[in-house]
Amino acid sequence: MEEKREREIEEKKIPSSLSFKTDVYKKIFLTGLALLFVTYLFVNSKTIFSGLGVLLGVVAPFILGGVIAFIMKIPLNFLERKVFDKIKNEKFQKHKRTISIAISFIVIILAIFIITAIIVPQLINSFNELRKSLPSFLQMAIDKTRDIPYLSNYSDKLQADYDNLSWNEIFNRVGSFVKSDEKSSYILNSALSTASSILGGLVSFFLALITSIYILADKERLGYQATRICYSCFNNKLANKILHVAHLLHENFFGFIRGQLTVSSFIGIATFVFCLILRIPNAATIGVIVGVTDLVPIIGPFLGGTMAFVMTVIKDPTKGMAFIILILILQQIESNLVYPKLVGNKVGLPSLWTLVAITIGGSLFGVVGMWGFIPLASTIYALIKEYTEYKIKEKNLDLRMKKI
Repeated sequence: MEEKREREIEEKKIPSSLSFKTDVYKKIFLTGLALLFVTYLFVNSKTIFSGLGVLLGVVAPFILGGVIAFIMKIPLNFLERKVFDKIKNEKFQKHKRTISIAISFIVIILAIFIITAIIVPQLINSFNELRKSLPSFLQMAIDKTRDIPYLSNYSDKLQADYDNLSWNEIFNRVGSFVKSDEKSSYILNSALSTASSILGGLVSFFLALITSIYILADKERLGYQATRICYSCFNNKLANKILHVAHLLHENFFGFIRGQLTVSSFIGIATFVFCLILRIPNAATIGVIVGVTDLVPIIGPFLGGTMAFVMTVIKDPTKGMAFIILILILQQIESNLVYPKLVGNKVGLPSLWTLVAITIGGSLFGVVGMWGFIPLASTIYALIKEYTEYKIKEKNLDLRMKKI
């Protein structure tokens, strides 16, 4: 009897299952799961990363479709709220969304086609003219070195190298490389691989385009479903925080993209108008180049200005200085007046944070990273600001900025 009683006491001490009502059990269980997960990642890193690559390739068209839908929402909202809401017709209002989507895509496609039709032929002509005028430019540069004391000693050597330079020989070497039997199979394989990549890219792009149309057509329902899922998976306090962060991200991304497109359109149109007034050649092409490259933060204006300056000098060297002065004035107006009003107020990010975001985003993901990290940094900045103000009020502190 005593042995039986002792056995019952021991069985009562050992629980048959863990109870998660105690926070200690929860922490131990979650920590163990985290350690197992990290260990599994280290052991099977190659398999996991290859699987993530395949998964990313599958979902990439849908991600691109979401990006396209986010950008296309700018003209869509304008048409629906500013134009079509004024039309008092029930049948028209039922089909307002479909008409707005169709017009938005038609306008964007036409804009891309017009920009391409303007830029590409003019760039080809500029390169052809540069190729024709390059020998005379090089000869003029060599002649100028004779008048510079530090470079005059190298003028004869530069002249000899230039006289021995044969453009026909260069092109013949390129042609012999392409026609070489040893390289033919490699070139053929490369061409087939490139064609396959282009075909796959086109399929992915059309899938993304269709995805964006579906998202735009039903964007309110998708947002409502996401909200329901958020509140069903998390408690109300955490769900409110998640939705608040999502709202900040949406507002910052939407405001930045809309403002950046508006600023680039303004600078492109202004460049075109003033080039016409100053009679600078290729005014339309220069305006398009400056406007398009201005979409790239920081380096875009310098890149576009350099390209447009080269095109101007090739056509009319006397207009080069006038164009440089024009671009400098327009960039100052954009940086100090237009950009702070249209983009700065929407994003609300200080200049130092903007520079850090552009540097990090550009080094990691190029131009796309520059665009993405500015609104992302703005969201992080806003959250840090909210948290800081909350903690300062909680501690009842009176902190004011002092001049140093």
